[in-house]
Amino acid sequence: MIRSTFLSICFVLAASVPALATTMQPLELSELTYVADLVAEADVVANSVEKVEGKEYLRTATTLRLTHVIKGSAADGDVLDVLALGGELGGEVTTVHSTPVFTPDERVLVFLEQRAGAWHVVGLSQGKITLVQEPGTGRDILVKVAPPRGLQRFDEEAVQLPLVPEYFEDILSLIVADLHADFVPTYRIIAGLPAHKDAAFRAAAKLEGKFDARWEDQ
Repeated sequence: MIRSTFLSICFVLAASVPALATTMQPLELSELTYVADLVAEADVVANSVEKVEGKEYLRTATTLRLTHVIKGSAADGDVLDVLALGGELGGEVTTVHSTPVFTPDERVLVFLEQRAGAWHVVGLSQGKITLVQEPGTGRDILVKVAPPRGLQRFDEEAVQLPLVPEYFEDILSLIVADLHADFVPTYRIIAGLPAHKDAAFRAAAKLEGKFDARWEDQ
């Protein structure tokens, strides 16, 4: 039996458990929106853990049903799988700090990108935000939670809401405004950004006068 302790947005597990090191680069909302190929509200349907062929680690495929597409060519009602490193399978556990963890019945706002033909969350856990309905008003509040892996069902009523709520409708208006304005953030190197996206980001930022020449040789 493996015992885990909850620490902020990651889990610290027994030393015998394989762990992969990651570095989470803080991203602004405008950067998440710009980098993502797909931004949407979605319902979490299920998780499937698999061993990566030829590797020592596990990964989890999460099935999402899109309920409101904000950016991208997908349609409301589409179902897709999102891959993330980490998972539990047959007593084996792979832990990746700051990787997103999804739970069936969880409602989420996701920022996704396609890499090697598969969907991934932008910016590790930053690109996955949980939506919880506020009692009394019915408004959706944005909450950052990291539920334990293997949880069978997400219970919104068990989530402790922040004292100062951040409402989904407010964030949605910012995202939509950026998209309508074709907003380009100030350029900087974003770890893990594919080369073709980085090149497009550099070119767009130069046109907007948002490119520091110091990045030229990097």
